[in-house]
This record gives sequence, C-alpha cells and structure tokens, in this order.
Amino acid sequence: MSNRSPSPPGARGSPAPAAPANEKERIRRIILEGDYQALVEEAERIGQELARPLTTSQIRNVFGEVKRLQMRFDANRLRMLKPKLAYMGARAGEGGKRLQDVLSTAVDAVFSGNPSDRKMLEERFRRMVDFFEAILAYHKAYGGRDR
Repeated sequence: MSNRSPSPPGARGSPAPAAPANEKERIRRIILEGDYQALVEEAERIGQELARPLTTSQIRNVFGEVKRLQMRFDANRLRMLKPKLAYMGARAGEGGKRLQDVLSTAVDAVFSGNPSDRKMLEERFRRMVDFFEAILAYHKAYGGRDR
C-alpha cells in the first residue's frame, strides 16, 4: 500500500478532472434550444476550470478562427474546426484537451440531426459563439493568465 497522496487535479501527469456526466447534454441543450441560463452557468464553470491550465492566448488562437467564421459562415470550415481543436488539445496539455472536448461537443450539436436549413445552422452556430465568448470571459475573470 502506498503512502503517496493523490496528485491534485490538473497536476502534471494526472488525468484532467472528469466532466460531469451530463455536461455534453447541457452543451447540446445550450446549442439546440438556446438555453441561455444554462449557457452562463456552464461557461462560468468551464471558464473557472480552465483558468489555470490554459493561457488566454491558447484559447484566443481557436477563438480567432471562430470569430472569422462568424463574419462569414461556412459549414465546412466549421467542421474543420474539430481537427484544429485536436491539434490544440495535443499541444496545450490537459486544459487544451478539456477545451477540445467542450467545443467539439458544441460543433457536433450545431450539426445535430444533419440540418439542411442554413438559418438553423447559423442560429446554432451563433449560440456556440456566445458560449465560447462566455467561457473566454469567465476564464479571464477567474485569473486566466496571458502567457
């Protein structure tokens, strides 16, 4: 039996804290139904969780791509965000993996049910952007570092 105490969540070599079991469903509800109360609550929780392991610039690299998509929506470019998230997740460690999981769930929700209605896709995407902006704001509010 080892006398070692467990590593604190987020310590190098320890697994990232597990997301609540129903987090993916809450993210889907935010994107599909526009539940802005849930959006604010989830964004605060996730932003606070990411404040230590991710820098603002690591988040902004992905956020910049999302904002470019917002100016000129292209469903295929949104789909290509998932490989970029995977790359960021591999480079940015546990926090990057965590953000990858959250945003990949949001991207999947935008395309849920394979909607062919462009207006519906754009509305869902707008909710995803709002969610991401709120995560970034709470990340900074909870002490997310710049470098």
